[in-house]
Amino acid sequence: MIKGNRIWIIAAMFMTIAFAFAGCARSTERFTAISTPSPNMAEETKLEPIINDMNRSGIYDSEDAAVVVRKDLEAETIQFQNIMSSRRYTLHYDGTTTIYDKNDQALSIKQLQEGSVVTVRFYKPRKALAYIKENPDCVSYKEVQNYNMDLHKGTLTIGNDTYNISGHVVVVSDGKETDMMEVNQMDVLSVWGYKNMIYGIYVEKGHGYLRLQNEDYFVNGWIDIGDRVIRKVAEDMLLVVPEGTHKVTVSHKGSSATQEITFARNEEMAWDLGEVEITVVQKGTVIFTLTPMTANVTIDGKEVDVSKPVEIEYGLHRMRITAEGYDAVAQYIRVAEPSANISVELEKSEEETQESSSEKTSKDTSEKDESDKDSSQDDDEEEGTTSKKYQSKSSDIEEEDTEEKSSEKENEDTKDTVVSSKSKYKVYIDAPDGAEAYLDGSYIGITPISFNKVPGSYVVTLRKTGFQPRSYTLQIDDEEKDVNYSFTDLVKLED
Repeated sequence: MIKGNRIWIIAAMFMTIAFAFAGCARSTERFTAISTPSPNMAEETKLEPIINDMNRSGIYDSEDAAVVVRKDLEAETIQFQNIMSSRRYTLHYDGTTTIYDKNDQALSIKQLQEGSVVTVRFYKPRKALAYIKENPDCVSYKEVQNYNMDLHKGTLTIGNDTYNISGHVVVVSDGKETDMMEVNQMDVLSVWGYKNMIYGIYVEKGHGYLRLQNEDYFVNGWIDIGDRVIRKVAEDMLLVVPEGTHKVTVSHKGSSATQEITFARNEEMAWDLGEVEITVVQKGTVIFTLTPMTANVTIDGKEVDVSKPVEIEYGLHRMRITAEGYDAVAQYIRVAEPSANISVELEKSEEETQESSSEKTSKDTSEKDESDKDSSQDDDEEEGTTSKKYQSKSSDIEEEDTEEKSSEKENEDTKDTVVSSKSKYKVYIDAPDGAEAYLDGSYIGITPISFNKVPGSYVVTLRKTGFQPRSYTLQIDDEEKDVNYSFTDLVKLED
């Protein structure tokens, strides 16, 4: 009996131990289920720091070659345009975004110029901008003044290099995107491109406008704006002028008036000539020495007899010298003293030079004695202008021998041709409606309007009272058909 009871006791002990282990197992299972996070929560915990660190660590998943279109400093965004597809997109930047020029020098966001071609790195899901660098392979020119823009051909020539202008070129002036046609030849530009294509232009210095009031006395005289713009004075003029402060001089019949005027970009300034003090009419005596001696001279379009001293009124005048078989010379001269000498030696035209190059030396020798020639050469060497066609022998007359002034004269002659042309084809300005229209500074009427079609480059200015004036460079072709232009509405001035 005792033995049987002992067996039951042992069995009961084993069962108690088994139940105890089972309870521990269940308790452990409940604890584990409560303390272990779900797989989704763990994944989110790992991803969140990575996403937040995309900007901070410079991590990116995309790289692009693009043009800077617009910066918004308040929203901390930059708009770009892909140079190949022209697609535009906007990215966000912060204090961790790094910006460099092409030489790896750090730049601030304010130093980053609109129009520049850059390499961009960013994280696409968040549109987060990590890195900007001016593309080292891009072509760039800073503050270019001497260039030639041909919108008909779609080219821009800087020095000896000619580039094509992209059909989607980004042009920015004063922080605002503008049109290529609103760029004037006198503007100062920074230019960016890749290989032979221009993709971005920033207008460093633009242009403003000058209106003459009470100009009757000076009509048919001359106006000179900072030696950059020279035009014949006409009624109701609105001249496009370079941005900045310039000395402006008007002259006519030996009288002149001068004033220093500051021109702001896209703004109009008025100069009331009725209030200026006009100087007394004065004349200077000019002696001409010409080679060949048979050359003809015109001053302001009128032929003068240069076999004797010529009296010319003080002020700015246009001189043209021609001779058969020689290249013509066209220059602006300024008479400012009682007497002066002008010596001009015309160059033989290419055909004449090829036919009689050996005769030229003997003719030059016979027309001038050696003492005069030596004196002339000495003067040329002292002045450092031996290569110039036109040489003034006195400081009383200032030479105006620049490409800009030559182009101004050509433009003026072309303008006269437009007015007098009997071409049956026209250039139409259809819009905006009701604006004053000026062709190269001279008033031509109220839009819609047309003028005779003559090939060349022209500047059309549109103006309305209370609105900001605008000017457009037109490159007129020689095709036998009419040309129509419609421009955007003028922007109303803020009160």
